Amino acid sequence: MEREDSGWKLKPEDIFALLPAVRWVGLATRRGKVIFTQMREGVTSLTPNTNDLSTLEIRTQYIIEAAELESRWAGALDHITFVFEKYVEIIIPLKNSYVAITVEKDVPPQSYPEISKAIRELE
Repeated sequence: MEREDSGWKLKPEDIFALLPAVRWVGLATRRGKVIFTQMREGVTSLTPNTNDLSTLEIRTQYIIEAAELESRWAGALDHITFVFEKYVEIIIPLKNSYVAITVEKDVPPQSYPEISKAIRELE
């Protein structure tokens, strides 16, 4: 998907530069409007583009909203992680948007909060 020229500071290249194990990145508004999706150059996608778009437009928005309902009692949501057989998906809520990334399976789980923090610092 082409990146929309909407003045967003966060760029896919910035996220790819954080960690070589990032396979794919997407950014959407809190209302599910996709700003960009991009696969790292040289990496073969394991999912169809329609899945990537629905991840950002619908599923991620719903999951973040549901998880943030707990924040009143549990504190701020840092990230949500899905561990699949072939890759790991990490969703990071931002102030007015959210980032979804997929990373290789060999990325240590204890590094997920550091990845989340690094992405927030790019915003």
